Amino acid sequence: MIDRAALYFSTPDDLSAAHAVVAQRPLGFRAIAAAVRAGIGTVYVPDTLRDTATGAAVAASPRARAAVVWLKDGDVPEPGPLLLVPASVVVPADVLRALLARTPGAAVAAPSGTDAPALIADAALAHALAAPLAAGAPLSDELARRRVAPDIDARCVVARDAAGLTAAERRLHDLLGSAIDTNLDIQLHRRFSRHVTRAAIALGVTPNAITVTSLILGLVAVWCFWRATPRSALAGLFIYIVAVILDHSDGEVARLTLAESRLGEWLDTVADTLVHALTVVAMGVTSEMLTGVGVGLGIVGAAGIMASAFVAKWWPPRGTGGMGGAVEDFGSRDGFYALLVLFIALRAFVPSLLPVLMVIVTLGSNAYWVVRAAVAALGRRRPPPVNTVLRPK
Repeated sequence: MIDRAALYFSTPDDLSAAHAVVAQRPLGFRAIAAAVRAGIGTVYVPDTLRDTATGAAVAASPRARAAVVWLKDGDVPEPGPLLLVPASVVVPADVLRALLARTPGAAVAAPSGTDAPALIADAALAHALAAPLAAGAPLSDELARRRVAPDIDARCVVARDAAGLTAAERRLHDLLGSAIDTNLDIQLHRRFSRHVTRAAIALGVTPNAITVTSLILGLVAVWCFWRATPRSALAGLFIYIVAVILDHSDGEVARLTLAESRLGEWLDTVADTLVHALTVVAMGVTSEMLTGVGVGLGIVGAAGIMASAFVAKWWPPRGTGGMGGAVEDFGSRDGFYALLVLFIALRAFVPSLLPVLMVIVTLGSNAYWVVRAAVAALGRRRPPPVNTVLRPK
């Protein structure tokens, strides 16, 4: 698999286009970040971009800084095939990743940008283009002469004018969702998190700082649910919603600034698990206060949430059907919201039923990891299919 890429300009206008800002970062940095996120280890960039906003963005990102090799006029990339990434087009990392799995000569372009494709150049073409790549010279004529015929991918967006920049930013934010986003995530949390994300990037707030803020707000929500009154429980719900919005924003900021890290990933997981587990304990404390039953159930439920988080981390849900799918739905953020709303309603109108809710919470939080583990175990124990092909004796 190709591990090297080069940023290139298709037309003379692409140099200025590379300086244009998309989601608080220059378009040139967006191209570099996409290549790195696609698995590229080395990205050659014309030195003409070093003392610009693109160079500053690269210097501020440890991952980009480690990958970028600045090419002065006269320098050339090391021999071998290259992934050519256009500076004026937003090409999602997934598109580049798929392109890297294809043979040399394969290319992908935006519907209105066939002159600026992402292209796998074989060693011969990479050698022929080495000098103009380093000089930052336009390559559209050379690519046209070689009759590069790219596949059209609507996920790619040309950003050479104001309309293109707006479309590119919209596309970038559309790509920030997660495969495990629920309906509430899409319809509520992502709608607000995008505004938080824009502000955070503009202010230089790091993803981990957002995660810590989300954790603090989540703990405030826990405090509201602890020995809750109807009013404090309702306030806790709204504070929890804000915490979840921030929880979505930290990942968005990380992806847009190329700041993903193993530390951030684990911090996010621990913060989520801690808030959800303590929320269940807090619900149990409130039930105990009002009915004499609930703390023990809350503790067992919290243990189930921690076990479920471990299972979800190491065996991510796959959207299975049947009982496994139902348990995934119950263990999702939407299911947790349903339990919170029911808790608030029972606290306000029928507090005597809170122990029943705690039983449901305890069974549900433990059922998730038990069923997921059982499904995985049964999958491993299935006998191999019988081979019915007749073989000659």
